[in-house]
Amino acid sequence: MSVRILLGVTDPELVDALRTQLGELADVELAAVERSSNDVTGAVNSIPAIDVILVDQDIAGLPALDLIRDLTRRHPQLGLVLITTDQTAETYHQAMSVGARGVISREPALSELQNRIEAAADWARSVKRHIDPARASAAPDRSGRVVAVVGAKGGTGTTTLAVHLAGAALAARQTVCLVDMDLQKGDVPSYLDITHRRSIADLIGAADELDGSILADALYIHQDGLHTLLAPAEGERAEEVTAKAARQILAALRSRYDLVIVDCGAFLTDGSAMSIEIADRLLVTATPDLPSIRAVKRFAALCGRLNLRKPDDLSVVLVRQDRKNEVQPDFARKVLGLPMLKAGVPAVFRGLEEAANTGSPAAVDNAAFRRAIGQVALEAGVIDEGAVAAAGAGKGRARGDSGRGDAGVALTEFAGIFFMIVFLIVLCWEVVLIGLTSMYTGHAANEAARAVAVLGYQTPEARAEVRRRTAERVPGMMRPDDHLRIKIVNGYAEVSMDAPAMLASWHVPFELTARSKIVKEGRP
Repeated sequence: MSVRILLGVTDPELVDALRTQLGELADVELAAVERSSNDVTGAVNSIPAIDVILVDQDIAGLPALDLIRDLTRRHPQLGLVLITTDQTAETYHQAMSVGARGVISREPALSELQNRIEAAADWARSVKRHIDPARASAAPDRSGRVVAVVGAKGGTGTTTLAVHLAGAALAARQTVCLVDMDLQKGDVPSYLDITHRRSIADLIGAADELDGSILADALYIHQDGLHTLLAPAEGERAEEVTAKAARQILAALRSRYDLVIVDCGAFLTDGSAMSIEIADRLLVTATPDLPSIRAVKRFAALCGRLNLRKPDDLSVVLVRQDRKNEVQPDFARKVLGLPMLKAGVPAVFRGLEEAANTGSPAAVDNAAFRRAIGQVALEAGVIDEGAVAAAGAGKGRARGDSGRGDAGVALTEFAGIFFMIVFLIVLCWEVVLIGLTSMYTGHAANEAARAVAVLGYQTPEARAEVRRRTAERVPGMMRPDDHLRIKIVNGYAEVSMDAPAMLASWHVPFELTARSKIVKEGRP
């Protein structure tokens, strides 16, 4: 069986030399060559059946020893070999302490290279044989995921998205830590109504020896159960958070939480740059306008120049979407030429106003926004598909709606709208009936005046005939017999009818009255 090797080397000359030597070895297959630590991590997750990884000490990105430590913790079945120019006892000790299975020089003899690869491959296969697949699936790697959220420019809702993604993951029963890495102007405390004296800056001195108690002193636990690590209250302390300290702090948090969400803001510091580099997923927020879209392209190019991430290794999240916007998602995707999530965040300013002013994310009373956050979290890998409903229901329970979630809200809204529509239809129909009754009452009064002028109104026979002629001017569906009244008052024929209710044959005790003057007609 051939040994599959992944090469993590930045120097192109060393790559060519090792590629040539590996080609001379039997039963050795070079699966891939990656130029940075971030690329190596991604390749391990995407390329199957890797046995041995050769890591150069001068690889771009994370220091080689930190990369080996991280890979050993997350993939203990891999055989890692460090390539170095300093083959001293101290180097061997450091390599072995982080989990490497061997050390070779940058110009190894072919036999030395073969021996190190075979030893590392034998160890890796031995570990794989002893791993119980059923047990491994029942107790997966405790190492959590790191998701970094960064803004293409200021005002694109980075903190809002980070806070609500953390809430969605929390509702999906994950352990979550929200890190405010916008070190100069971090405003996570405002969105969560937090007052706390400790911050990430207090961990700098102990970054080399972080443990649970030290982290617990710096973390703040929100009333909703969300753990937060805040930015320093004094913006000038941002410089204290170095890249090395940020890497050590995030590594400690990754080992203790299912999910670590890092709000990087829109300004690049050493701490936020390290967060972007080591994150498993990078989300870039942008508004649907050309200045913001151009800012995304500049940010992607900057990440490439600084060797933080490849431009294709970020995901753009379009916020404040609306059908009335000139820039729609399809157009933005074409202009960007970068990966963009299908899900976006709608423009619901009023729906977020109460939550922002009260510092309570659960106060967002907008089903469309909660649905959008669930879809973004699902597409970004923050939660799985089965947890989307739970996330919506969890937010609903926080609002006191008995856990009905979006489906219950939609049903309640439909019921209210339905009865309102029915009421308006009934009201309009009643107005039409009253109008018709008023018109027919006027016609009946005119007919009664003519009949009285011709027949008189003194005898019972004359009164009966006048009533008959008057009733004929009213449609039979209104049944005027019991609700039609005729009076002769001061030379006027006065006709009154009861107003209909719902149906023409139903009446209420409310009269509609019309009068018409009686004009005596002389004989010729």
